[in-house]
Amino acid sequence: MPLRPQSVRWVERWAHPLMLAGALGSWWLLGRGEIAFWATMAAVLLSLQLLERWMPAMPEWRIGAAATWKLVGVYLIGLWVSGLIIGGYRTLLPPALTGVRDSFGVALWPQSWPWLAQALLLYFAADLIYYWIHRAIHRSALLWRITGHGFHHGFHNLQSLNVGSNHPFELVFVALPLTLLAGLTDAPVEAVRMAGVLLLTNTTLAHANVRMDTPGLRWFFTDSHAHRRHHSAVFEDSNTNYACNAIVWDRLFGTYSRGPVAQTGIGPTQPPIWRMYLLPFREPEDVDTVATRSKAGE
Repeated sequence: MPLRPQSVRWVERWAHPLMLAGALGSWWLLGRGEIAFWATMAAVLLSLQLLERWMPAMPEWRIGAAATWKLVGVYLIGLWVSGLIIGGYRTLLPPALTGVRDSFGVALWPQSWPWLAQALLLYFAADLIYYWIHRAIHRSALLWRITGHGFHHGFHNLQSLNVGSNHPFELVFVALPLTLLAGLTDAPVEAVRMAGVLLLTNTTLAHANVRMDTPGLRWFFTDSHAHRRHHSAVFEDSNTNYACNAIVWDRLFGTYSRGPVAQTGIGPTQPPIWRMYLLPFREPEDVDTVATRSKAGE
């Protein structure tokens, strides 16, 4: 059942900050642990599934049950792989970074700050790191191929569930920034988890086929309009808006753009999901990526 026009305008204006605040509140009330984290993320995804039906930014992009369940499967595979990678990082990074941290001779982290302030600092710092990783992937044919980033961009009709549509090779880089900062700064676990809630909630919102536009917030936090542009099937448009969460970095470093998007993807057809897992090794002939352009000598 579609929302009334007045409700649509209200949700468009306030959905973004309210979803972020609601996710933090849910995680906090549920106990601030791992179970609370994943319960909160499930609630965010379910809420966005409803909003995508009630007030889609692109009504023609609605997908059916079969396509939805395929994305759910890809999302769950990504969660499993991410868990393994993050577990490895948590084991290996803190001991490796202890010497680096101690060499400064002073505490690297503002432990006395409120948790929300610490979480926001981690949020913007982690996305600054990923901004440069992401930008390098889009500029380098080699990095594009070895990360399998074409998998994430290969889907037409972008949806919130696409937040988890990453090739396992790429998840090594996606999982790195926050765990690297946690190991380097020795930030409190609660602040790191709170930052994780903000990062995953916001990037899920950024992928959603939902109208959202909050004045002021859109200058600092990536919204769905900005990230939809990054997934555009138009090559030049997709090479903008690299910050998945903190669009302020694109504004500062000259890679921000805004405008309509007719379709997402890397080519006129969407490859089958099984075929997208093979993109690091071979891309279809009809795609337009940095790798195909490099091969063609452009």
